[in-house]
Amino acid sequence: MIARTAKTTLTCLSLATTLAAFAPASQAAEGQAISEVPRAVAAEPAERAASAASSFERLVERPIERVTSAAGMAVASAASAATTVATTAASTATSAAMDAATVATAAVFSVANVATTTAVSAATAAATLFQTGRVSFYADKFHGRPTASGTPYDAEEMTMAHRTLPIGTKVMITNTANQRSVVVTVNDRGPFTGGRVADLSRAAAEKLNMIRVGIAEATLHVLPNSGNKQQDSKTRIR
Repeated sequence: MIARTAKTTLTCLSLATTLAAFAPASQAAEGQAISEVPRAVAAEPAERAASAASSFERLVERPIERVTSAAGMAVASAASAATTVATTAASTATSAAMDAATVATAAVFSVANVATTTAVSAATAAATLFQTGRVSFYADKFHGRPTASGTPYDAEEMTMAHRTLPIGTKVMITNTANQRSVVVTVNDRGPFTGGRVADLSRAAAEKLNMIRVGIAEATLHVLPNSGNKQQDSKTRIR
């Protein structure tokens, strides 16, 4: 009985010793764990502050980006509007200039037509019918060649060749097909072929609108006080 009690006492002492050995380590671990809690608690507000700062930066950056984008769009829109206005102004100015040029040209032609019509009307009133017959015009190859008057033939001048009218005589030629008239000066002799009564310069033929047909029926009215009344015996053979 005493031996069993002693054995039990020894066992209890051994267990107590073991528990005493482990107690400091467990208390140290618990102390470390307890000390780490304030650190975590202290670190948490800093992390939250950093996260809040980051969120604030994003909130600030987004409006700035939107403002920048809006400003860029506004600049592009303004540039496009300015280009459109400039193009429209240039087009309007060009159209106005063209219109003004057209009006001026029409006015010049109108004045020229009135002057020509007046001159022809006055000439017709004072002219004397001299001859009727077929008239033609010089071929281009005769441009620059000498005429019976001694001057070179000029296709752009209002001249004609006639067999008998004095050199220098002013004659009004009227195309009977369209009633167009032109006043020319006799400076050459001819024509001698083809049953024609006169050969006109190309410019005179254009006035009578006979270039395409080549030959036209016409009347010849001699204007008063024209020509030097000198018969020229020189001839032009064509």
